[in-house]
Amino acid sequence: MGRLYGVSVGPGDPQLMTLKAANIIEKCGVIAVPRTGGETSIALSIAEQAVDLSGKRKLYFDFPMTADREECGKNYSDIADRLCSELENIDAAFLTLGDISVYSTFSHIGSLVGKRGFETEICAGVTSFSAAAALLGEPLCLGDEELHIIPYDCGDIEKALELGGTKVIMKAGRRAEDLIGLIKAKGLSGCTKIVSNCGLADEIIYRSVGSIDSELGYFTLFIITDRENFHEA
Repeated sequence: MGRLYGVSVGPGDPQLMTLKAANIIEKCGVIAVPRTGGETSIALSIAEQAVDLSGKRKLYFDFPMTADREECGKNYSDIADRLCSELENIDAAFLTLGDISVYSTFSHIGSLVGKRGFETEICAGVTSFSAAAALLGEPLCLGDEELHIIPYDCGDIEKALELGGTKVIMKAGRRAEDLIGLIKAKGLSGCTKIVSNCGLADEIIYRSVGSIDSELGYFTLFIITDRENFHEA
């Protein structure tokens, strides 16, 4: 009986994929590839730059862009069923962007596979916000500073922006302009930096809200801190 590995491949730069991740992928005969809307998988493209995937069978799994829990649940169950049929004979690596413990759909699928009697294992990875902080040359938190990882749809993003310490705002997507408006309204423009497509070929760093000169993509995160010298480039 095989084992399902949830493998974090990092945010984009293949050099940030861990040795453990590479070793797991190398030993698995099946590579499970998540994608949205049938698009090319970024996770797969990262892994391909770090590990020789020739000879490995790739299974593509599509995830609908919806918040409907019933539809998502059926999708997760269907994927788990297909993976379990593979795990009868072989190990499989399910690729995930960033770190698998941060907003990853694998958590749902891995749980279902585990309940069906198969072993699962998680391989940690570099998060997008850790990589972004490194690009900016800024610590996310110092001393006793707080660090908050906040999805845009947290329920009350305005209140979240009032938290102390450092706020990392993720998953704004098409609402990025609305978020920028809130940042400006709350006087946080001078202490906000933005990284879009961290580690990818089209990576962009904005060291101020005012320097944004193009539409922000889905893989954009905002780092907001009340640290005194954060605005100094």
